[in-house]
Amino acid sequence: MTALLLTGPEQVRTAEVPTPELRPGHCLVAVRYVGLCGTDLGFWDGSSNYVHDGLKNYPFVPGHEWSGQIVAVAEDIDEDIDGDGAIHGVRVGERVAGHNFRPCGTCSQCAEGRIASCPQRSEMGVLGPEPGAAAQFLHVPAHTLVRLPDEVTDQEAALLEPCSAAMHAVDRLGITATDRVAVLGGGTLGLAAAQLARARGAKVALYDPAAPARALATELGLDTDPPENAPHGTFTAVIEASGAPAAVRATPLLCAHGARVAQLGTPHHPVDGMPTAELVLRDITLHGVLSGIAHWKPLLDAVASGALRLSPLIDAVLPYDRPRDAYLRLADGGRIRPKVLLELT
Repeated sequence: MTALLLTGPEQVRTAEVPTPELRPGHCLVAVRYVGLCGTDLGFWDGSSNYVHDGLKNYPFVPGHEWSGQIVAVAEDIDEDIDGDGAIHGVRVGERVAGHNFRPCGTCSQCAEGRIASCPQRSEMGVLGPEPGAAAQFLHVPAHTLVRLPDEVTDQEAALLEPCSAAMHAVDRLGITATDRVAVLGGGTLGLAAAQLARARGAKVALYDPAAPARALATELGLDTDPPENAPHGTFTAVIEASGAPAAVRATPLLCAHGARVAQLGTPHHPVDGMPTAELVLRDITLHGVLSGIAHWKPLLDAVASGALRLSPLIDAVLPYDRPRDAYLRLADGGRIRPKVLLELT
């Protein structure tokens, strides 16, 4: 089969690689779209901590946000798999997406159901040897898949993996119609989190220093402003979705007494000048949010109902044989829309 290989910083090419053999408990999926994000940009330009720390090595097949269609199912799979977020009625022809975590299954974290925290885990296309989704076919455990409703397009489905983390943040904070919510960051995570919080009736404001990001937020019907206009001491819930040091430092200052915070963005380095005392003085509850494995079902419901609009987040869709153009587009800081897709079929 044909796959994309990242062979080094700013080096990508197509290659012929063996088609995976179908193992027990797995499905073979024909990949339709792969989404590219900031993690992929770090692999492209060589800045990724995964590379610097030896957790991912070139060459490898990238891609951890994807959608596709099942083309083969292992004989041992029950056609009525039923679990938290698992697909129902696994069969050839189903349109699917899925999460990218591959835990060891034997450690204490796995035993308690926290597979995203498994210290021996690999993450498809990101961490460890597991190849990514930027290939004609993807070999995946059936229990990691979700069936796509008819209302969710294949392109939208390629955004589900990152947006599941935004759904996790909103669920973790228990957002309701009584909340005043600040979302910091107008990328994929922030725009998804803001829409999901609004769908619960909360009063939501999104803050981003970039005019294009604010323009897209306005297009989605969100209230938006530059960060310097965010009122301090006002919000009952804050979702930091950028990982930018300035946003992380500002988060406690925006909180009302007793507020809840979801740290959804990932800073690449320690954040100096964090006003940690404000967490105590304002009695703030701080949640670190990793992935969203258990949150795909409400996420799919939100997309299918139109409460979460994902198509406006897509900037460009490029064929798989133009990967360099896709990465260069991803690196273009002037983009209005955050997501770049590769079309595999």
